[in-house]
Amino acid sequence: MDTKKLKVCIFVHYSTSEKLPYYVKIYINELSLYFDKVKVLTNNSKITSENSLVNSNVSFEYFENRGYDFGMIYRYISKQNSDEFAELAFVNDSNILLNKLDKVIDTGRKSNSDFWGIIDSNEKPWFSTHTDNYHIQSHFLVLKEKAIKQLSHFFKQLNVNEIMNEPDPKQLRRMVIDRWEIGLSQYLLNQGLTSFSFIKSKDAGRKFKTKKKNLTHSHYLELIRLGYPLLKKKVTGKNGRFNFLKRRRNIFDELLPTCNPNWNFSAIYNEMTGVNSDT
Repeated sequence: MDTKKLKVCIFVHYSTSEKLPYYVKIYINELSLYFDKVKVLTNNSKITSENSLVNSNVSFEYFENRGYDFGMIYRYISKQNSDEFAELAFVNDSNILLNKLDKVIDTGRKSNSDFWGIIDSNEKPWFSTHTDNYHIQSHFLVLKEKAIKQLSHFFKQLNVNEIMNEPDPKQLRRMVIDRWEIGLSQYLLNQGLTSFSFIKSKDAGRKFKTKKKNLTHSHYLELIRLGYPLLKKKVTGKNGRFNFLKRRRNIFDELLPTCNPNWNFSAIYNEMTGVNSDT
């Protein structure tokens, strides 16, 4: 008897608190509506399904923080039978979800592609080893069956031990971006597979009349108005380079109409910035 292949989402969450943040709970519960299972990989063993009020198809697994997202994903995937997956999504907690994912998921699944994501990039970091740097941004990447079958081959051509054992956080981050984020998309494309992006960064850049490469940092409001449902945490962080505290009232008021009315956006805002809002 054939076993039904599953659509599984792997969500990576880093935390120093045993309480699951509200914005993460919103995100993974929304993802759980579109996947058979959501597996949350976290560095905090105290976070469990029982104390997080998440949907029944969400579960948690603890991994030591080695190798950033790549390290957690690699260690989880290496224990799985890839033939069991009809779809495999990689999502992380670097964004706040502002609205539902139905249009994103429906468009990506209907696309004639082997892997897809919520936004792509042609940005070339100075440390890149690639001639072509086109990639689906790794914070929301979905593999269909042909791409899933290539994962084990992709891992074999990486020096995984070098990545996992790199002690310098800056060098590790560069390795993960170069070999995992850019490297996976380039590997799959070089195998003749096809990609799709819900937001095409080149088209959006032309629309916004900008040459900026990472629009999620530079043109986040414009992206949201196009239907992009995410906001980078770096944009909101009170100590971050991309904070919006000086203009918090303006941006808060502009964001609110785009947000799902069933979610407590004031709570998300306060959680991310530590700033009270009376809106």
